[in-house]
Amino acid sequence: MTDKPSTVAGATPDRGNNGASVASGLAHPAGRLVVASNTTKAGLSRQAKVGKAFRVAPNVYIVGSALRPEQAVAYHCLAIINEFWPGAVLSDRSALTGGMPFEGWIFVTHPHPARRSDLELPGVTVSPRVGPGPLPGDTQMPEGLHVSGLARRLVENVSVAGRPPRERPNRRAGTEAVEDEIDQLARHGRAGSIQNVLNQLDMIAGQLPLGPVEAVRRRLAAVLGSLTEVKPTSGRLAARLAGKPYDEHRMSMFRALAELLGATAPEPRPALGSAQRWTWEPFFEAYFSNFIEGTEFGVDEARRIAVDGVFSAQRPADAHDVAATFRIVSDPASNALAPASGDELINELRDLHAILMAARPEKRPGEFKVRRNYAGGYAFVEPDLVVETLRRGFDIFSSITDPLQRAVALMLLVTECHPFDDGNGRLARIVSNGVLSAAGQVRIVIPTVYRNNYLAGLAGVSNGNGRGESFIAVLRFAQKWTGAIDWTTFEAADEELRKLDAYLDPGLAEASGIRLRLPE
Repeated sequence: MTDKPSTVAGATPDRGNNGASVASGLAHPAGRLVVASNTTKAGLSRQAKVGKAFRVAPNVYIVGSALRPEQAVAYHCLAIINEFWPGAVLSDRSALTGGMPFEGWIFVTHPHPARRSDLELPGVTVSPRVGPGPLPGDTQMPEGLHVSGLARRLVENVSVAGRPPRERPNRRAGTEAVEDEIDQLARHGRAGSIQNVLNQLDMIAGQLPLGPVEAVRRRLAAVLGSLTEVKPTSGRLAARLAGKPYDEHRMSMFRALAELLGATAPEPRPALGSAQRWTWEPFFEAYFSNFIEGTEFGVDEARRIAVDGVFSAQRPADAHDVAATFRIVSDPASNALAPASGDELINELRDLHAILMAARPEKRPGEFKVRRNYAGGYAFVEPDLVVETLRRGFDIFSSITDPLQRAVALMLLVTECHPFDDGNGRLARIVSNGVLSAAGQVRIVIPTVYRNNYLAGLAGVSNGNGRGESFIAVLRFAQKWTGAIDWTTFEAADEELRKLDAYLDPGLAEASGIRLRLPE
């Protein structure tokens, strides 16, 4: 064998990722992969002794690396695999991870493996098995390798009888994981993609074990409705076959928040004082809630619209949004609704949305969305998953009894589902405040200056930055702030809000270092 540098994606021999020649001094920090020959082995061994190279496998060295061994191996991993199993297929569980290690293991298949034992490398172990080489549908990888195509990887991961391995993960992810993959395929690709996988399965079935092939075929056919005898172990696929699919990613998000809320001490904040003290809170709540969504009126004009009934001829639909929100939050029959079940929540959302969007027939008042909606590139729950995600999400939060904590939970639930074409943010705040009013607690008003804090709290949960700690803190402070304002008269409340910079544009506030303050 002769010295052989690794060839990685987007590169050529003796070149790093930036395409610069090693000879130019711009070698990749991971160094070069070199396979020793009889004439070079001694020299490579000497380089290893003085720290200029290190041995990663029999006769395989990495020379000139500035990285730790496990980092350099990660960079050269595919090339190393190809040295021992030329043209191998990244298969089984590794196909589900796109060829990335699972718990420190990579699984490969080769029809005639020269080495049948595991290969331990710094940071990862490669485990081979005898099996077909590349089949139709497999995806080509760098270094002459392939990764199992969709139909093949489903078959390879179906559970089979046998004793589980010790001190290593099972190379098969299991039937439940396969069913979850089928559910995800149906969710994103629809029936056409399921049929394509069935067609691919027919092409390769003769190369794979019959039992797992038929297990996959039955489940794919069940999704298409042509087979009803399948009993899935996956809750996701079972729900889909029952006509009640849901968003498992959101379920994980809701479970994490529920766990956090259950471990968080409640801070009750009852709405103290006479009813007169809260007279103008519904108006300002409606005004700010619409302002957050871009329905911007001056506060005096909004008062004339919502309270006096003087609509804007130039912006009738916007005026109706403000008036309708005010009507909902000021009506004792609708501002203190506390749904006791997921179905009650669904009916409440439909009813409230019909009122809120009555002036916008193009927004399909009271009807759940039929197209997926987005905010800043963030995708909310898909239309056919909304109903069951609302139901199951509500059930996840059923153990949360503190009113503010339930308000936090329902606000996230409705926001993440985003069940309607428009008006979802306002509905989320209305539903959350209904839980607070039903318990005699202070409602939550989000003034304009606090808008970015509120949205950042929501985005933090959505993007997985914690379980919801910042979101809870944001709503807790907003409730405390709302309870500190005297809402008895419009004039007094308006004056205090101006002193506290509540109307200030949030971008200008951030640039100026201004934050929402409590009254002195």
